[in-house]
Amino acid sequence: MISETICNELIALGAELVARGLVLGSGGNLSFREDGRMWITRSGALLHQLSPHDFLSLAIDQPYQRPASSPRPSTETPMHLAAYRASAQTQVIVHCHPSYAIAWAMQERPLPACTPDFALYLGAEVPVLPFHLPGAAIGEAITPYLRQHPALLLGNHGILVTAESVAKVRLRTFHIEQTAHICLLAAAAGQVRPLQPDEYARIITAYRK
Repeated sequence: MISETICNELIALGAELVARGLVLGSGGNLSFREDGRMWITRSGALLHQLSPHDFLSLAIDQPYQRPASSPRPSTETPMHLAAYRASAQTQVIVHCHPSYAIAWAMQERPLPACTPDFALYLGAEVPVLPFHLPGAAIGEAITPYLRQHPALLLGNHGILVTAESVAKVRLRTFHIEQTAHICLLAAAAGQVRPLQPDEYARIITAYRK
């Protein structure tokens, strides 16, 4: 049975993602893990109009074949399945299309930690995956990245964010977009100065105590 609490939290987050302009139309998808299964938004679902009936269930450890008839899980289902298989800690996933993050990924550089909050929630950087078509190929490509990082910039596409809770995946998503905006502004002004290794280490040591 679907978890009502997590489902309602993701419904609220979907509406917030649309309100903040991080996804348009039926783009983007949300999912969560429960009892060895993944619940993911259906293909064509509008994130600002979700209901519990828009989440479809699949076994995480079984091969996936896209159904021939509707309702079908999101076309990004292979990517979500790969993310859950890559890390047992992942319980919730957001995939959306934030403009600043996409623009930064087009520079083909990882998004660096520039603030203490980013460092604490996302680590020293969020790596960039070169462009892949949605589907099985991108699922295979993300696995090595997500074994080391909780989030990933998808070249010319969007972002994939994982976490142990809806609250944490929400913060990670918005910190990525905010930091991408900061970096683009800094680049336009002449210099991007991320946190230096010693500064990053001091932040992690101080706050994680």
